[in-house]
Amino acid sequence: MKRNLLSSLVLMSIFVALSFLGLTRSRGKSDPDISHYVVKKALGPITVDGSLDEPSWKAAASTGPFLLNDGKGYPKSKTEAKILWDDQDLYFAFECEDSDIFATMKVRDQHLWEEEVCEIFIDPDGDQKNYIELEVNPLSAFLDLFVLTPIVPIPYESYNIPAKWAVKVQGTVNNSSDKDRGWTVELSMPIKEAVTAPNLPPKDGDKWRLNLYRIEKRPLEEYSAWSPTLNPSYHTPARFGEITFSSQRAGR
Repeated sequence: MKRNLLSSLVLMSIFVALSFLGLTRSRGKSDPDISHYVVKKALGPITVDGSLDEPSWKAAASTGPFLLNDGKGYPKSKTEAKILWDDQDLYFAFECEDSDIFATMKVRDQHLWEEEVCEIFIDPDGDQKNYIELEVNPLSAFLDLFVLTPIVPIPYESYNIPAKWAVKVQGTVNNSSDKDRGWTVELSMPIKEAVTAPNLPPKDGDKWRLNLYRIEKRPLEEYSAWSPTLNPSYHTPARFGEITFSSQRAGR
């Protein structure tokens, strides 16, 4: 995907300092039609294996199908996501329909956005000045970035969130001679170690800004989003969706 961005990560010391400064800024304004989601608590332990077979995932509400990022309808390849939390971790699940799964990158911190990928952008304090970007592709390659706006070219390989992730593929990767069903992504990130926010763990009713994206390359190139940015770039913090943390358990 052509981005108006040099993907940037920073050393942990810079991350902590800038994130702390972000807490003193006022929350950025957003368009009134961004997407919203209530994140409920997991029913019990979640094993990050890509299977999404725990009772928690079965009980969790779906975001609903992603829209094309320009907001003009739905993509041919459907994507839905779910989010859960507990006092230690924030959990994400993606379910991606895909008839021809494509990916070649296998190493951490490669430019995964150039191929098929699921992406998570997280701006806990909503200041629209800095945020986390996480990406996972069908071969389970992982990319984690700390993004500053305006974008500056800062070395990023040393920024590594202690996340867990796994992928399950229903079909084959890079084999156009057969028809695939799709692939799933499961990811967890430790809340206290990965982000800076007023309350860690979050309190009931706390709100964060984030967005969820998918890039599809085959058979049709598509860029979809939970909360469409309505422009060619995913890096539009004002259009990130809003999640509200709930102390209720999933399914209630």
